[in-house]
Amino acid sequence: MRKGTIFKYEIKRLLLSKEYLLLLAATILYGTSLLRSMVIFGTNYTAPFSQLTFGTYCTSLAPFLFILLLVLCARQMKSSERRTETIISATPMPMPVFQLLRYGAIACAFALAAALPVMACFEFYRLVFDYTAFGALLLSSLLLLLPSAIFLFGSAVLLGRWSTAAVYVMLAAVLIVSIFQIPLPGFINVIGSSADFELTPAFVAGRVVFTGIGIVFILASLFTSKKQRI
Repeated sequence: MRKGTIFKYEIKRLLLSKEYLLLLAATILYGTSLLRSMVIFGTNYTAPFSQLTFGTYCTSLAPFLFILLLVLCARQMKSSERRTETIISATPMPMPVFQLLRYGAIACAFALAAALPVMACFEFYRLVFDYTAFGALLLSSLLLLLPSAIFLFGSAVLLGRWSTAAVYVMLAAVLIVSIFQIPLPGFINVIGSSADFELTPAFVAGRVVFTGIGIVFILASLFTSKKQRI
């Protein structure tokens, strides 16, 4: 089986799934409402295109994006998906390679969902304020979203190998923290809502740790897949 064919099939299934389309629509609609109600006026008397305003916009969208990511991970743990793995195990393709293709499809689907509201905000800045200095803002969005996404993704694919319920526990935790706005120290704040957007050492260290742990978990899940095939 060709790797490119499998990857295209996997990403098409994700992008056209009901769960993905509904969560993507909710994310875009909420982002649009934030542009009209919060971003346009700025946060805490700062400019609409300040680091604080843009960071608040990103962290407000983060729960939607992370829930979408975890739902995509949980989708891979369904019994029907397990049967697909059984079929693949009978082919010459190593199971870790197949899992990497699936992980890549999830990563691309999440990246698209995250990029759309960020690009919409940049276009809003350009049209309304004629502001196009997006470099620092783009870096902020990557620091706020990417490390946490890698950590959550790695945790989900590793724990999900043993129990699908673990992924839903993570999903519930994201919901509880975001809905009740539970304050967390910058070092362990996955959602990033307590970041002061000045890139403090604790916040940057937390981003590095999240990224490192997430990568280790992803590699561990691939090793687990190989062992299970054997």
